[in-house]
Amino acid sequence: MLARCSASFIVIGLITLPVTADMMQVSASRDTTLYESTTGALANGSGQYLFAGNTNQPQTRRTLIAFETTSVLPENALIQSVSLRLHVASASTLTNNFSLHRMTSSWTEGASDATGNEGGGATAMSGDATWLHSSLFETLWNSPGGDFDSAASASISVGDLGFYSWTSAQMTADFREWVAHPQSSFGWMLRGDESAPGTTRRFDSSESYDSSVVPMLTIEYSVAPAPGSLALFALSSALASRQRRRRE
Repeated sequence: MLARCSASFIVIGLITLPVTADMMQVSASRDTTLYESTTGALANGSGQYLFAGNTNQPQTRRTLIAFETTSVLPENALIQSVSLRLHVASASTLTNNFSLHRMTSSWTEGASDATGNEGGGATAMSGDATWLHSSLFETLWNSPGGDFDSAASASISVGDLGFYSWTSAQMTADFREWVAHPQSSFGWMLRGDESAPGTTRRFDSSESYDSSVVPMLTIEYSVAPAPGSLALFALSSALASRQRRRRE
């Protein structure tokens, strides 16, 4: 009897259940621009555009962008990779480096909406993230300009109009951490070249009138069998193995 049970468990140990691979795209749950300001009076929480880099003055612009992590993936999903796609909406003959940095503090998106090309921002409203506030009238950043990891999660060169994508092992690690611990899911900051003037790029936001150019996160994942299914499959295999031995 013991010998038969041991043999059955050996068979179970060799079982490999199929894992399905899949992909999904999700749009940003919130995004906004931080406009450099000593008073924290500027924002653009509901604007069509996002900005990063330095203006000609120069004044710094930084984009904040976050995605839903608690309900987008199926149960037992194993995240393989993530990539962020943004669309540059302003022409430029320059090529500059733009990097993503994991945000370390929570922030909110307000109702301010700049006019024109939105480069100067609008008067900040309650709930807006500004250069000084993670949420206007409620919370200040620990440091002006936003709280973020100084080490970049990903970095690429950005030039003229068109789509650009950021992806890396660290971005995937960031997203896995947010799925496991939603309370730390604050998204990324996009920073341009802040060492010189005239490096700003304008990107389409999640509020763009054209849905084909909104920020998009592509998630590649696989789905492992549920623990109950695994146990049932193992038990069925064990019983089948015993029946074969009895017939022999």
